[in-house]
Amino acid sequence: MENTMRIGTNMSAIISNGYLSKSEKSLQKSLERLSSGYKINSAKDDGAGKAISEKMKTQIKNLNRASMNASDGISVTQAAEGAMAEIQSMLQRMNELAVQGANDSFTDEDRNNINSEIQSLKKEIDRISSDTEFNNTKLLNGEVQRRSYATVKNADGEKNLTSGIKATYYDSTVLAGEYGLTINADGSADFLTDDDGNRIGFSDTAVITAENNKVKVTDVNGFVFECTVDPEQNFTGDVTIELWDIGAMPIQLGANANQTMDIIIPEISTNSLNLDQLDFSTSESCGKAITIIEEAVSRVSKARSDLGAYENRLEYSVTSLDSTQESMTSALSRIVDVDMAEEMTNYTQQNVLQQAGVSMVAQANQLPEKVLQLLQ
Repeated sequence: MENTMRIGTNMSAIISNGYLSKSEKSLQKSLERLSSGYKINSAKDDGAGKAISEKMKTQIKNLNRASMNASDGISVTQAAEGAMAEIQSMLQRMNELAVQGANDSFTDEDRNNINSEIQSLKKEIDRISSDTEFNNTKLLNGEVQRRSYATVKNADGEKNLTSGIKATYYDSTVLAGEYGLTINADGSADFLTDDDGNRIGFSDTAVITAENNKVKVTDVNGFVFECTVDPEQNFTGDVTIELWDIGAMPIQLGANANQTMDIIIPEISTNSLNLDQLDFSTSESCGKAITIIEEAVSRVSKARSDLGAYENRLEYSVTSLDSTQESMTSALSRIVDVDMAEEMTNYTQQNVLQQAGVSMVAQANQLPEKVLQLLQ
């Protein structure tokens, strides 16, 4: 081994200083981790880990927001269900009055008094229908219901929208598509058929009835499709009701796109419940009103049941989202959080190495002085 003594280049000091620089950098990194609590403070610490952690942070924030969205959805269903509960209470009172009026022991004057209360209740039902809202979105007037459009064909075969007839009630069993009807001049209605004689939209088991500007189609499995003909326009002829899967209130239940749930709330008003033409002038008409009001109670009950199902689903969604968020937060912690005990051990080691390096650099800087002794 070469054994020389030089003063031009102090290799011992250079080598000692190199190790001191390394220990200084390690010590600074350790201090940074201990101060921040993270083992990944910049991309240079762990490029892949940084990319993964940032993506997970975004996912966690989105999950938290989705959980809040679901909670907002629960509030929507509760607001709508509370309003429907009041409407149902009024319907039950109306039914009680109809039963009372159907008794011939009451006079026409008594029935007029009954009718006055009925009219007041109908106005309140329509007021609740138009005024019930959540964050400026009306809930019971049909704004949160699937959209439907009535079209007629002109002489050129082109479809044009018409306001002469409107779909006022269709339950969840009615699928999106086209439904054809023929409105006759005498107020009756028939199924519209295609060139092959098949009913458009309706099955062969469907039954159609028409009374008081109301056209109702019923079928198996609770299928109900009801339209109202505008008496002022005196609409007649062939019409196609186009029902779309749009118009519902989407609730974002996931951290990614298209992870939604649609809330559909049917219109709850005197028109959609067929209460707009109730007659309480005779015992017979009161008897018919009983049937109409009972069906209205059933429709509101069905709507409330659907809202209850939405609320239960949303509550499960909140629980699931919170659980997923907790799991992802734990996974993120394992990637980015520092083990304080392990890092403290590393810090102590680097601190000792730094002190040793400083001492060695000091001693290495004294070596040229020993060489100078040879010149004395």
